[in-house]
Amino acid sequence: MPDLPLVYWDACVFLSYINGDANRLPDIDALLNKSGTEFWIITSVLSIVEVAFGKTEQDGKALDEATERRISDLWEPPSPIKVSEFYSLIAQEARALMRQALLKQWALRPPDAIHLATARRVGATKFETYDDKLYKFTDLVGMPIGAPIAPAPELPFPISGAAMSDAGYSTLYDAHAYPAMEE
Repeated sequence: MPDLPLVYWDACVFLSYINGDANRLPDIDALLNKSGTEFWIITSVLSIVEVAFGKTEQDGKALDEATERRISDLWEPPSPIKVSEFYSLIAQEARALMRQALLKQWALRPPDAIHLATARRVGATKFETYDDKLYKFTDLVGMPIGAPIAPAPELPFPISGAAMSDAGYSTLYDAHAYPAMEE
């Protein structure tokens, strides 16, 4: 099997998954299902610490076994997520990113610097996060940074006239059904 590209996920993506964010879950689920076949999702071992509990646990100040299982399933085989260790070269790169951010008068917290440096060190093709404050670091890390968005399903084009007709669609433009707009 050829090497698959690496797509880096920030911890906030996993938190959105654990919290069941209805607006984000369709994209996250679709991408998790593609990980290991079209690309690999990778994150820093730091995410294991950052994804310690779900929002309902935090708000209720009580832990839930089902949430703990969902969190653990993110990191344990056969998870579709690869985890990169944190080591001194990543630490040095993270520090350098923080220093570069200072020159631009940008704030970069150590955990975010570690994530960005890890993505660059492992050779990720893109960095996905819901933290829009990180989007401006695209040029510093040399890869696109943005929210995870699953590609739309591909349509089976070209569709023949016979297939359209079989599906109940007319292949001819009907001027009566779609009159030209008057100016």
